[in-house]
Amino acid sequence: MDSFKYVIPFLPVLDALDLSSQEMVMETKALRLPIMTANWPDEYPYKPVTIADIAYSTKGIYCRFWSKGIGLKASYAEDGNRVHEDSCVEIFLQVPGEKRYYNFEFNCIGTCDAAHRASRYVSSSLSSAEYSSIKRVTSERMGLIFDRPQGVHTFWVSVFIPFEILGLDINREPFPNRLLANLYKCGDKTAAPHFVSWMPVKADKPDFHRPEYFYPLYFGER
Repeated sequence: MDSFKYVIPFLPVLDALDLSSQEMVMETKALRLPIMTANWPDEYPYKPVTIADIAYSTKGIYCRFWSKGIGLKASYAEDGNRVHEDSCVEIFLQVPGEKRYYNFEFNCIGTCDAAHRASRYVSSSLSSAEYSSIKRVTSERMGLIFDRPQGVHTFWVSVFIPFEILGLDINREPFPNRLLANLYKCGDKTAAPHFVSWMPVKADKPDFHRPEYFYPLYFGER
């Protein structure tokens, strides 16, 4: 596993900007992570070009995904649905010392599926208020479902995940110096099915619910 220390920069200016106006700040100052590891290359070799830019503020985590690949699909417009079947980007987070973790999955129109989890099979979905607190902006029209199986397409999704969902308050000690994470790009039912990650996942078949393969993302100096 990579020994480099990944540091999420503290960018409080993001709180003053609309998500749609953050591109330049995230492009030039955020931590950039490639999501390009094909963990099951024999069955799923395809790797769309995907990156994520990550930063944080006093309020939470900002993440901007960008992806280019074959086809583009959005089947779900309501939160809590199976967005991993669509053109989907994901960030899974865990607070060090906790057994539970949190999955945040977004299709290309910003629909979110998220939960507090003990495992793939044991989870508690977010409340409607928690879903509403996750801000999202995308390159596609939010709420419009479609399937474009032909050609090569690009899309981006910018999201804000409040610390409150993770049970954290930056003004309350002890606040962790890092989160454990992995990031993913998938599309179970897209024209070119794929399951790729930032850090490798060792499993017999596609399975991103593996906290043992989360990796530290350190909070930069405030």
